[in-house]
Amino acid sequence: MPNPRRLLLFFAAMVTTVILAEYLSRPVEQFRLHSPDGQYTAVISTPRLWQLLPRLPGQAGDKPGQVEMLDQHMQSLGRMPLSRVSLASDLEWIRFGARIRLVGAWNFRDGFYAYWNDDQTHMITQQLN
Repeated sequence: MPNPRRLLLFFAAMVTTVILAEYLSRPVEQFRLHSPDGQYTAVISTPRLWQLLPRLPGQAGDKPGQVEMLDQHMQSLGRMPLSRVSLASDLEWIRFGARIRLVGAWNFRDGFYAYWNDDQTHMITQQLN
């Protein structure tokens, strides 16, 4: 018969691990970029785990993250991964959307966004949320 105390300790360790993993994976906002007309906002974030890891001076932008596009009502228009948050500084607001060189683009008029996969071998296209 299993030891009830060991089962309780195992269960407590599993719950603690799940809670910690969820906490460390939550995104933490780094900065926002607003479109010139104020209609859209790009929110750049990184997982909390990367906030806790030490970095050398000048390498803070080397951590991975994501960019999420929001409309004027703060509704998400999709998100795409960034291999480095510093890539977000290349965000350009274009006529019908926004783009980040070497990462991807949003087309607000036609209702989609597309970005390169991790290996840069093909584009992933999604409809706007």
